[in-house]
This record gives sequence, C-alpha cells and structure tokens, in this order.
Amino acid sequence: MDGFFKVAENGGTYVTGVFYNPTTGEVKHALLRDYDYADGSRDNDELYYMPINEEARTLWLHSMGRILVGDVVEVYKGRKVPVGTVGRVKDIKPYKDRYGRTVADYVYLEDGQRTNIDNCRLKED
Repeated sequence: MDGFFKVAENGGTYVTGVFYNPTTGEVKHALLRDYDYADGSRDNDELYYMPINEEARTLWLHSMGRILVGDVVEVYKGRKVPVGTVGRVKDIKPYKDRYGRTVADYVYLEDGQRTNIDNCRLKED
C-alpha cells in the first residue's frame, strides 16, 4: 500500500485498520488480525504492527470535517459567541445534563469563550 498511512485501528477478535493516502484522499480498510483463526492464516502482521501516523491521522480527520485541539476555527452560528469570531481551540469537553448524559461537545477557545462544536467550522490556513 504505497502512499497509505495507518490512521486508525479497531476491533476485538476481528481487528481492522483504516489507511489514508494524504495526496489522493483515498481511504482503505483492511483486515489486520482475526483471532478466531488460531493458525494465523488471516493475519497480516506487517499492517498489524504498523504504527499509527499522527500527521496522516490529523489530515484524515480534517478531511471529514472533525475539529481537533489546536485547530483554528470560525464561529458561524450561535448566540453567545459573536458570529465571525476566529480563534484557536484550547480544549474540547463534553457538556452533560443533570443526569450525566452527554448532550453536546463544547469548544473552548484560547480567549476563554466557549460554544457548541456544531457552531464552528475549520478555518483554512
């Protein structure tokens, strides 16, 4: 898989991996290990032991529109933070109701303001 980097791995007895090519934007999924087969016939040790590339992971998450800590965002809707505010994300925390259920994720900007993550979009550099 030339040009592809491992960006995610998940599973229990059936472990799969996500591979991303930053130059083309392609995403591939592959079986890494299947513990149900004791003989190892379905294992791919080369891909299983490949480390996750954090730079490619960040690009992959940004391609899906995910906001991460350290990103520059623009507030484009909402009431409490003025529309058009541009700031760097200091932290992302869940907002919970009185029963402990997560209602939304809040973005905390470096200037101390906070708003719902759905009110923000990534600002292109």
